[in-house]
Amino acid sequence: MSEVLIHLKLDNYLAQWLINESGGVPVVFKKHSVENDILHCNLKERPLFGRKDKPGNGKLPIALPYFKDRDPRKYCFLSKPARLALAECIRSRFVLELWKDLHRFGNIGKRKQDLIWAWMDAHGIEMTETNWNTIAKIYKRKRDIYRKKKQREKVKKS
Repeated sequence: MSEVLIHLKLDNYLAQWLINESGGVPVVFKKHSVENDILHCNLKERPLFGRKDKPGNGKLPIALPYFKDRDPRKYCFLSKPARLALAECIRSRFVLELWKDLHRFGNIGKRKQDLIWAWMDAHGIEMTETNWNTIAKIYKRKRDIYRKKKQREKVKKS
């Protein structure tokens, strides 16, 4: 892994989850991960008059990996659309893990509120009401999609 960093703007809960997931700061993505594939495809040479990527409030440092054809000392620029694609990939992984962990048969009958607080604690997410509300809303939206689908199936069978 190189010492060259990019700084990606993520929501607090997402940045905290990713730090916990990757083992610390700066974030290092697993070899052959989708995140690294996005970086590999989109890293470019910094434009002559392009802004230098600077750390800032709410920006998460991410270490750029070495690729055979892309030395991070030279290829260290990520365009805005590429940054959005990387952030969306991270968010999708978050939602998948949340769904996988919370929507289990063993969780039936347990209070959703307690499950989410415990999940946040286990995944290194700061225990704030803002984070809880955001995560609860994400989970509720996913759960509602499946409930609507099952309701439609029941109506068709009738």
